[in-house]
Amino acid sequence: MTRKVLICASTFPRFKGDGMVDFVWQQARYLQKHYPNLEVHVLVPHDPGAAHYEEWENVHIHRYRYFAPAEMQSLVYPAIWPNIKEQPLRLFQVPFLLLNCYLATRKLVKQHRFDLIYSHWFTPQGMMCNRVAREFNIPHTLTSHAADIIILKKIPFLGNYLVRKILPSFKAISFAGSRGMKQALDFFDEPMRNTLVRKCKVLPMGVDLQLPVSHADKAKQSVSSDILKLLFVGRLAEKKGVTFLLNAMAKIKAQGISIHLDLLGDGPLIDDIRQEVSALNLSAEVNFQGFVNGEEKFKFIQNTDLFVLPSIITADGDAEGLPVSLLEAMSAGALCCASDESGAPDIIEDGKTAIMFKAKSSDALAAVFNQVANMTTEQRSAIANQAKVAGDAYLWDNMIHQHAEYLILPYIAESVHAK
Repeated sequence: MTRKVLICASTFPRFKGDGMVDFVWQQARYLQKHYPNLEVHVLVPHDPGAAHYEEWENVHIHRYRYFAPAEMQSLVYPAIWPNIKEQPLRLFQVPFLLLNCYLATRKLVKQHRFDLIYSHWFTPQGMMCNRVAREFNIPHTLTSHAADIIILKKIPFLGNYLVRKILPSFKAISFAGSRGMKQALDFFDEPMRNTLVRKCKVLPMGVDLQLPVSHADKAKQSVSSDILKLLFVGRLAEKKGVTFLLNAMAKIKAQGISIHLDLLGDGPLIDDIRQEVSALNLSAEVNFQGFVNGEEKFKFIQNTDLFVLPSIITADGDAEGLPVSLLEAMSAGALCCASDESGAPDIIEDGKTAIMFKAKSSDALAAVFNQVANMTTEQRSAIANQAKVAGDAYLWDNMIHQHAEYLILPYIAESVHAK
C-alpha cells in the first residue's frame, strides 16, 4: 500500500545544477529510492524563474509563491536570516512567508491526503505546518538545523511561548547537532525537558558521494611536498570563520612555509574576503573557485592536503548544525581539521579521524597547519583512512534508514484524516 509523505522545507535547489544547499533534496530522493512504497512530495517556497511544480526522480516538488509580484521574492534564497541581515526591509516579507506556507501546506494536504508531514526547520515550516497537522490530525515530525529554534530567543515572550507550545507536539524531533538539541531543551523546565528528550535525537544529514573515480580504484592523490594545499568548501558567511583561516595562513606564510588555498563557494562576504586576502598579501596563495559541485568538488577534495572547517558561533548566535561538507570530505578520505564550534565534536575523534582546533583562534589553526606540514605521508594517510571509515557511515545509502526509521515509518500508520 502506497503511503504519502510531505516534506516541507525552506532551502532547496531551485533548478537542477543550482548552487543551493541540497541535503533536503538528497534526503527526499534517497527516501524514494529505498522506500518505493512511499510517495514523496516536497513543498518549498518559490523563487523567480523556478518551476511551480516538477518531478525529479519520482519525487514531486511543489513551490508556493510567498510574495507578489513574484520578482520581488527575495527573503528565502539562499538563506533567510543572512538575507534579512543584508537587507532589513526583507522582514516585511516574513508574515507573507508564514501565511503562504500555511495556506500552501493546507491546500496540498487537502489534495493529497498525506499520511505524514515532515518539516525541516522549526522556523517557519515547523510552526506553520504544525497548525495544518493538528487541523487534519496528521502525524508531524521535525528536523531542526543550527539556529532555527534558538533564534526565537530574540523575540521577547512570544518566542519562548511558541517553542514551549509547539515543540512538544511533534511526534519525533531530530537535530543536526547536539548543540541545537541542548538549546531547544533549555527552553523548558526540568519535568518537561525530561519528557521531551525522549522524542529527541541527534541525527546528521547524509552524504551523496560523487567521486570522480570509483572506490575500488581510488587512491589518495599524490600532493606536492613543497606546498601545503588547503581546501575550504562552503557559503561565505560570517559563521564559516573564513577570516580566521586567512589570518592563520598569513602567520604560516610569515614563517616561510609555502601554502595554498582553494576556496570553493560564494556568499554575502565574498567582496570582504577578497579585500582581506589582498590586505594580508595572500592574493598569490588563495584561489577563488566559486561554487563547485558534484564530481568537480570531489576532485578538489581528493587533491588537497588538508580540508579546513573554521566555523564559529557568531555574536548573534548564528552557528553550524553539522556541516555536510565535513562529512563529504571525510567520506572521500581527506585529512580534515575542524573547529570546536563547527558541530564536528559530534562525529570526529581528535587526532584519530580528524584534527580539532579552538574556534576563533588563528594561532590555533596556524598550529594545525604547522603540524600537518611536518607530518609524514604515512601519518597523514593514517588519519585520512580512519576519516573515510567514519565518514562512510554517513553516506545517504546508510543514513536514510536511520532517518526513515526515526522520523517517518513509525508514524505513517497513525494518520487519521479529517473527513
